[in-house]
This record gives sequence, structure tokens and C-alpha cells, in this order.
Amino acid sequence: MNRSNWTLDDWLSWQESLNPNQIDLSLDRIQEVKEKIRFNQPEIDIYLVAGTNGKGTTVHLLNSILRLKGLNVGMYTSPHLKKYNERVTYNNKPLEDTDFIDSFIEIENVRGDIPLTYFEYGTLAAFLSLKKFPCDAWIIEVGLGGRLDATNILSPNVSIITNIALDHQEWLGNTVNEIASEKAGIISSNASCVSAASNAGEIIGEIANKKNSDFYLIGDDFSLSNGVKGSVWSSERETIEEIKIPNHWAKGEKKNLATALMSIDACNSDLLPNSESLNQLLDSFSIPGRFQVINYRIPWILDVAHNPNAAINFRERLETIELTDKNIMLFSLMKDKDLEEFVSFFEDIIAKWVVCTMNTPRSLSGDEISKRLSEKGLFDVTVLNDPDEAFEYIETINHNYNAVIVTGSFEIVGPCIHWHENKK
Repeated sequence: MNRSNWTLDDWLSWQESLNPNQIDLSLDRIQEVKEKIRFNQPEIDIYLVAGTNGKGTTVHLLNSILRLKGLNVGMYTSPHLKKYNERVTYNNKPLEDTDFIDSFIEIENVRGDIPLTYFEYGTLAAFLSLKKFPCDAWIIEVGLGGRLDATNILSPNVSIITNIALDHQEWLGNTVNEIASEKAGIISSNASCVSAASNAGEIIGEIANKKNSDFYLIGDDFSLSNGVKGSVWSSERETIEEIKIPNHWAKGEKKNLATALMSIDACNSDLLPNSESLNQLLDSFSIPGRFQVINYRIPWILDVAHNPNAAINFRERLETIELTDKNIMLFSLMKDKDLEEFVSFFEDIIAKWVVCTMNTPRSLSGDEISKRLSEKGLFDVTVLNDPDEAFEYIETINHNYNAVIVTGSFEIVGPCIHWHENKK
């Protein structure tokens, strides 16, 4: 097969066909290719971030704080919102197509018949690509779980577990402790582990202890609390006072900030910011797709919340802007999500529901979502075939409503951002 003229999209489409399972948790395949390619991680600070929710925000906070200190930072996140290149950045700049393709070729030269999944292929390529840049630190977001996730071929200086809630039970277990055990599989021997998962602190602490890992748990070893002139972050060693938390943050974002600061403290406390520089950072801090507001005739509020735990936090953030009850919600969910509980957090502020099937085989169909909403007694539901059709439909009716809320998945929020950009 001649791949010499393949584009990035060609490579990605082909990778999706290598392994018939979209999710196939195992380290065997990627470890084997890693050894064939003789990949060794760089001798720099590596932060590996797992958790049910808040991973992305924690990764971006870590990146922003380290960049503030002048460090060169490589970052790997998933999934992407609009373009695959977003997944891997060097100093906030997405890598070029050629960076990925060069790494893909390097992998393909040794892979043989090992059926890497799409995520495994992309993860190994991300590490190969970032190693070519003069990074002082890597910040890596775990994909699913932790113990068997492809990112766990690294041995991090700091393992971070943001929170634990029921999600992906088919792969990770049916209890908080079972899921926590899977996520705690990223804890590296003789390194540090920082966690905001106070509901699973005991089990994570036990695993950290077996790995001889210094363990820091929110509430016990570090905290973010209210002070006289703002919030106060403190650990056993350090304190940052007069922190001005953004008005639209909820409990989740505050925990993510506390966790990011503790992770830096555990790695190198000299890299902690002072209150003035931290406040400047927080004043302009934003992440696409996380409580992103686009003012287009009426406000469109976009958030990639995709499970009940994230829905609670998103609803708390919506409370900060005093929405009325006359809003449209456009949403879609993956098949493994608890639709009924997810929806329950928004029922009182939604007057009109718009649903559709997303462009992924893991998506619930629009008809299935509509049926289940009707069974909950929610009848003002319009079903469209795909996200773009849904956006166009909302544009024709939004003058009757106060805001449009778009949520449920990267696969609905990403296309919405793209659609708005094309409207400009």
C-alpha cells in the first residue's frame, strides 16, 4: 500500500479500520510497538491526568501556569473539537499535519500486524512528535480509565486524579471504588499522586502507598477556601492568598485549580505563581467548549458535559448567569450515558428540546432520545437528522427564546463551534 501521498485525513481514516473495536483497553499492543520503535520518554517533568470529569480543565490550568513561568510545554488531550491537530500542542500551538504524518510513518515502519486502535496509534504518535520539541514539561490527559489506557506507557513525575463518578461502567466497573482502582492504575512508583477524588481517597491512597507514592488528597493535604480578600490555596508547604475566582466557575473548576496548584507544588514548588500573576491568568482563562458563550442573535452556551456528574457542574455554572426558564436545549449523548439523570438537571429551565444523532457509531439516535424524553413527560421535542440540520433549525426559531444551550458531547459542541465560525 503506497502511503507516500496520504494526507492527515487519509491516515486517520485508515487507522480507524485497523482494530474493529473503538474501545479495546489493553497496554499489550502499544507496549509492543513502543519497544519496537525504541521509544523512551524524555527526562522532563511529566504530568499524567486521569479522572471522570475535569481532566481537560486541569490540563489547561497546568499548562497556563507553567507557561506563565516561561516553560516550554507539550500537551496532549482528547478528543478534539474541530481538528485533530488540537490534540497535540507545543506552547499552545497545534502541531502541523506533517508532524503527525512523520510520526505515523515511523510507527508504521515497525508496527507489523499489531492492530493498534485509533487512540493507541494517535497516542504513540503524539509522544513521538512531542519528543522532537525542546519541552521542559509534558501534560498528558488520560483517555479512558487509566490502568489500561494507552497514555499509561509513560511513568509520570506526578499522577493526577481529578474526581471519580459513575461513567463508562461497561469498561471500568460498577462502583466508585472499582472505577477509582482503574484510574489509580496511572500512579507511578516512587513519584507523587494528587487527587481531588475525596469520595475515593481511601482506595487511591492504598494504591499510592503500595507504589511508594507521595499521596496528596484534597481536603486533607491541600485546599482552596474562602478568605477575607478572595480565596486561599494552601498545602502543607505553601500558601497563595487573595485569589480572584472567576464568577462563572462552579465547584468543579475550583477543585481543578486546587489540584493543578498542588500538582505543581508536588513536582517543583518554585514553579507556583504568586497571587498577582495567578489572578491575571484566571481573568482571561477559558477553554473552547467549556461554558463557551457565543452571542449570535441570542446567547448560545456550549459545554461538553457528557455525564450526570458534569451536568451538575454545568448547571451550577448556568446559575451564575441567571437564566430564565425559556431556553432551547440542543443535546445528544453516547449510548452508554444515563440520559434520564443527565436531563433532570436542566428540565426546569428548558422550554424546547432539540435532539439529533451525532456522527459517531457510539451516538444514541435522535429518535431514541426523543422517545425517552417523552417517557419522562417532556413533549416539546424536535428530532433532526444531524447536528448541522439542528443548528439551522434552531436559527429559525431562536427569536422566541432567551438562550440556546448546546451540550452532551464533544461530537455536538465541536460541530456547533464550526457552524458558528462559518456564519461569521
